[in-house]
Amino acid sequence: RAQHAPNTAPSLGKMASPTRALWLRLRNMPVLRMLQLEEAIFRTDTRSWFITNTWDAPPTSAGPERDAAHAAAQSVVLGISGKPAEMLNTEEVLKAGVPVIKRFSGGGTIISDADTLFATFICAADDEPQVPPYPDPILDWTSSVYDAALRGCGATNFAVRANDYCFATEEGDFKFGGNAQSISGKRWLHHTSLLWDYEPARMGLLRMPKRQPTYRAQRSHGSFVRGLSQTLPSRDAFCASLAAAAGATWELTPVELEEAQAALSLPHRQVTRLLRPEEVC
Repeated sequence: RAQHAPNTAPSLGKMASPTRALWLRLRNMPVLRMLQLEEAIFRTDTRSWFITNTWDAPPTSAGPERDAAHAAAQSVVLGISGKPAEMLNTEEVLKAGVPVIKRFSGGGTIISDADTLFATFICAADDEPQVPPYPDPILDWTSSVYDAALRGCGATNFAVRANDYCFATEEGDFKFGGNAQSISGKRWLHHTSLLWDYEPARMGLLRMPKRQPTYRAQRSHGSFVRGLSQTLPSRDAFCASLAAAAGATWELTPVELEEAQAALSLPHRQVTRLLRPEEVC
């Protein structure tokens, strides 16, 4: 994929009949449960959804409380085709006791903790007819929403590099968000993991990938990743700005978790799961 700035043209302008979507706001939901819920909704529900999951901000100072906050939220998540031996320093992952999850969507491998924010768009068939159900048009559409959200917080240097969300700076391009998608006919899902901050030592659980986007330039994870906290004023302000940008694109109706969980009881293919230790090795 060529490097480009986000397409901010007509995708944020409201159509005559804006897409109506359900807005599910999750708080402190473990990543495995979140992904299983998203998979169930994507496979069984025909409506459009905007789903967010945030964790309570961990203590800023090092210590047992901060460690406990991250331990409750931490996980390694592989894309549907990801192989642990290729993507992870498996001995270190097992030693650290970090859960390893295989998700139902494509994309790369992420490490999450309490400083990771999640946002997902699930688009019903024909709800966005100007967005063909293919990876690049979907990425263009979602990047418009994120560009508006970041501008709302005063950041004007958002860029898409390969399939990543980045800040473009004179020092280089720094990734803060990873994306993954699942497409079924005209229906599609796009979810994003956003680093508010990160623990450099935890990034050491990831292997240097064999295939890298050009902009990474063989940099280590710690050298090409930059948390949103280094650019934006506060995580609450960013979450509010993202909700506002999504609400300017779709007509959002808040729903409770109970309504969303109904999808879990319906028959559907279930790919998302926790890997056993012997599968990680």
